[in-house]
Formats: sequence, C-alpha cells, structure tokens
Amino acid sequence: MDPAVAAVAATAATTLVTAMTTDAWDHTRRGFGRLLGLGGRAGEGGAVGAEAEAELEQARETVLTAYERGDAAALGEAHENWAARLGAALEANAHRSAECERLLRELIAGQPGADGEIRALGAALRGSQTHGVYSQVIQSGGAGAQGPGASVTVNNHHHGPGAAQAGTPRGES
Repeated sequence: MDPAVAAVAATAATTLVTAMTTDAWDHTRRGFGRLLGLGGRAGEGGAVGAEAEAELEQARETVLTAYERGDAAALGEAHENWAARLGAALEANAHRSAECERLLRELIAGQPGADGEIRALGAALRGSQTHGVYSQVIQSGGAGAQGPGASVTVNNHHHGPGAAQAGTPRGES
C-alpha cells in the first residue's frame, strides 16, 4: 500500500474506531459508509453505502464490547482491520481522488496531522492515475493448464509520484 494511503487510512481508522464509542457515531457512520460505498457499480452507490453502514454498525457492537471490557488487543485489531479496509477503498477509488479527499476532510478534521496526510494522499492518488501500474505476464508452454515445462514470468512495475520510471520491459523471461 502506498505510504500516503496507509497514513491517512490509519488516521481515518482511529477516527472511526474512536467515534464508535461516542455520540458522534451517526454522523461518522454515514460518512464512512459513503467513503466505503464509492466502489459500487453505477446505480448501486446508495445500496453499497447502506451495506457499508450496516457493516459499520455491526463493527461498532464489537468495538463497544471490547471498549467496555478494556480489551486493548481487540480494539487494536479493529483499528488494523479498518485501516486496511479504508486503505484498499482509497486505492480502489484513485480515479475519484477529489471525492475521497473531500470526504476525508469532513471525517477526520481536527486529527493531528490530518491535513498534511490528506494532501499527501491526494497527490498519491492523482499520481497513481498518471503514472499507472504496469504488469506483464509471459506464459510459455507449461505444466497444468499450459502443459509440462511451463514458465510464467510476472513483472510488476509500480510508478508512484516522483518515482523514476524504468524502461518498459521487453518481454524477456
């Protein structure tokens, strides 16, 4: 995961898990439901957002139980799970970076360092659109589906913001 995405996802997860134990939960649930629902197919945005809100409500019950018991391990696990989930949602919606940034500004305003993290996230998401990801797969007569002696070569080149781009692979295996 891009470090900028990971940083803002961790801050957002802290906000989310903390809000699960406060009176600010309804507003937070709706906002994070919208953020998680960005990946729905056309016409499904509301349904996907509602599903995300229902999942968030279930997660809140788990967090409240852990909070009441003083179970730091369970709270830490909830934070890690939501950080990963939010990071994946942000990366999957890089093409909607402005909308992601707007939602995050609304949701994590006031968190220490959040403004700088959101700016870095925006640059990372916009950079992933322009620099792209190059994947190459070379297959030649192999085992399994390809037959005996197959070779499969996979080259992945990820070019993030400011990264020097290597020459394009020429299909060598």
